[in-house]
Formats: sequence, structure tokens, C-alpha cells
Amino acid sequence: MDKKFKAHNGIENLFWTALAIVLLIAIVLKLNDSSNIWANILYFTFTILFILSTTIKEYVITDLNFIEIRFVLRLFSKNKRIPIGDILGIKKQKKNQIRIDLVRGFEILRVSPSDIDAMITELTDRNPRIKVIKEVE
Repeated sequence: MDKKFKAHNGIENLFWTALAIVLLIAIVLKLNDSSNIWANILYFTFTILFILSTTIKEYVITDLNFIEIRFVLRLFSKNKRIPIGDILGIKKQKKNQIRIDLVRGFEILRVSPSDIDAMITELTDRNPRIKVIKEVE
């Protein structure tokens, strides 16, 4: 059974929403030029769909021992898979961030603060060789 964890989609969504509002204002101000109204509507709709499809995501630990980064609206983005066997260490950086050290490089996941400890325990249960580095404050 796949275990799902909520991503912390907070601050990025606020910036994208601000961008969408600025684009909406620009489109409304251009309404005086009514010859191009359908192009403006199409552009704005595409912008909203792109913003939503690239920001709202969740993390799933699959039965095949992968961490899968799934996007809720998969229109323009592709799911990413991280093998749990490639994880060397986990460090909780902030209240909503986990740094996963991999064999090649690292990955930073923004997990919901209520799900962060459950995700760490699930990963260490699946791969006991993972070193959990305690946060220093």
C-alpha cells in the first residue's frame, strides 16, 4: 500500500498567485483593445493551469521502495522517483523541510509539518541504513 504525505505548498503558491493576479490586471487593462480578447483569455487560462500543475504536489512512498514526487495536476510536469536504496542520510532542516542526501547529490523536500516525522520514520523503516541527522538549533 502506498503511503501518501502532503507537501508544504505554501509560499510558492503565494508568489504564483501574485503573478496570476498581475497577469489578470494586465489583461483587464488591455480589454480596451477588444480585437485580441480571445488571445488574452487563452493566455490567462494557460498561465493558471501551468501554475497549478507545477506547484501543487504530494510525496508518495511506493511499494517498490521509491519516493515519488507526484503533481496533483499532471498537465505539464512529470512525476519524479527517488529510490529509497540510494538514500544515505536524512536531515530535518526547518519545520517543513527535509534534506535527503543521496548517493549522487541531494534533494530537498518540503513536507507538511504534521507529516514530516511520519515520513522520516517510514523511510528509516524501509531502509535501516539511512542515517538520521538530528537538527542543531
